[in-house]
Amino acid sequence: MKKRLVIIAIITIFIDFFSKFLVFKYISYGSSKTIINNFFTILPVKNTGAAFSFMDNNNLLLILISLVILFYLIYSIRKQKSSILFDLSYALLIGGLIGNLFDRVFLSYVRDFLSFKIFNYNFAIFNVADIAIVIGAVLLFILTIKGSSKDEN
Repeated sequence: MKKRLVIIAIITIFIDFFSKFLVFKYISYGSSKTIINNFFTILPVKNTGAAFSFMDNNNLLLILISLVILFYLIYSIRKQKSSILFDLSYALLIGGLIGNLFDRVFLSYVRDFLSFKIFNYNFAIFNVADIAIVIGAVLLFILTIKGSSKDEN
């Protein structure tokens, strides 16, 4: 596996673990810390489902799905052309998956804490691993579409 990909994935995992450690050490469940009034709050919650509490209380199934996706990503890396952006997208996906997978395996839930409110709409509470997964997935999607359009020309 590519060295830069592994380094980025490890940094992603570290930032996720460290942010969860700090938040859950200093702010207890049920409490919150307002950072920007009516916009951004640190709100520690236990998420027993996937995004938007989808598949709530199906921890074993979510672990299995995460492992399948993780192994698929590792398999795909070998077939993918080497580029900094592809490596970044895979590293963010892998780092985010491992961050949340660690929580699922050892805690039976994922620790979420970032809460945003925009135009009186409360977004789903998420964590650093979720950010990495979304950025990695969007980047990989864009690179794949961009590559497909090049192949057609």
